[in-house]
Amino acid sequence: MIRVVTAERLRRLLEEAEQARADVAEANARASDLHRRHVARVDHLNGCVDSAESDAAILREHVAEFEAALKKSTAEAAALREELEDARRVAAEPMGLLLRNGAPHSVHASVQAAKDYAATLGADPSGWVPSGTARGPLTGWSIMHIQQQGAGS
Repeated sequence: MIRVVTAERLRRLLEEAEQARADVAEANARASDLHRRHVARVDHLNGCVDSAESDAAILREHVAEFEAALKKSTAEAAALREELEDARRVAAEPMGLLLRNGAPHSVHASVQAAKDYAATLGADPSGWVPSGTARGPLTGWSIMHIQQQGAGS
């Protein structure tokens, strides 16, 4: 079927086609702009992700360093506590002042150490008696108990 198109109708069709081309061009321009902004946003977010991952890796390293330092400090604190307890035990034990004929002869870390030393000098290891007790012949050796200052504090 053949249709006759008037000049007026042809002009309108051409105008509508031109407007449609302009609308398509505008839509393409908007789509291109949106795509460009979307790509820029994705690039920015990828940069943020890379930066966050790098920061997280650095923080993990710091956490590992801090954990190692904490472990070392905890071990050192435990050793110092043990050393302090040993020192308190030693301080709580009286020192021994070894006397020979009533005169000071030597000072020892403990009464037992004073007795052991006196035995190397000829004192009878089984001849020690509490002070003020008369038992057998006097040997000339005696021990004075000395409590260390600061003991028990």
